[in-house]
Amino acid sequence: MGGSSGLTSTAVSIMQNLANDLPALWNLLIAFAAITGVVLCGYGLIKAVEYQRRGESMIGAVVLFALGIGLVNLTFFVNSATQTVGFSTGNLSTFAYTAQGGSGSSSTAGIPSFAFVILKFFGWLATVRAFILWSESARSGSPPGTVWRGTTHFVAGIGLINIDQFLGMMGSYMS
Repeated sequence: MGGSSGLTSTAVSIMQNLANDLPALWNLLIAFAAITGVVLCGYGLIKAVEYQRRGESMIGAVVLFALGIGLVNLTFFVNSATQTVGFSTGNLSTFAYTAQGGSGSSSTAGIPSFAFVILKFFGWLATVRAFILWSESARSGSPPGTVWRGTTHFVAGIGLINIDQFLGMMGSYMS
């Protein structure tokens, strides 16, 4: 039985070392993503110039540039995604908005408002739909206005993803 105790302590030691190294690995991932994002942004700009000279659609270059921006801002997107699904309870979290009664003592006080989770989910769907519409616009025979429909989906999706900040901003203007 002494062998299993040694195995358990070794497993705990390995897990502790892994947990200690996770912040360094996260920083390495962020640095790698930022460098890759800058390279993709540059490559997207070069491709945009080439496509413009040839008179072709620049949607592929725009997608590369947007992906580069996403990689440069990896930390923001990860934080936004985790807050959207409720893994964080900071000021910008979905669950910071709760249903409150008039006096704060009702039975609904402190219950999370899942409407924000649903709205943010639809925001992510609209943003993905925007990229799909933009990629469809690059094909020949695509319906007119596909790029504008994609842009509308993108703006609406970003607005829904950041509904907390938008409502907070509107509330500060109203008061």
